[in-house]
Amino acid sequence: MYGHAFMGHGFFMPGFIFWIVILGMLFAVFSYIVDKRKKTKNSDEKALFIAKKRFANGDISEEEYKNIKNILL
Repeated sequence: MYGHAFMGHGFFMPGFIFWIVILGMLFAVFSYIVDKRKKTKNSDEKALFIAKKRFANGDISEEEYKNIKNILL
């Protein structure tokens, strides 16, 4: 009589663990995508900052600066 109650919990646990693993994987993928976007945005901003600095120093012309800016944005 009591044996069936434990058997029901036994079948419940693998399904529960399965969904925990699936949710963990979805969270990991989402975190990876968000982190990748932040890194790409930061690298573009850094490149634009360097181009502004080079333009201010006279290392590149205005036309070169505008081309770099158009590519990055």
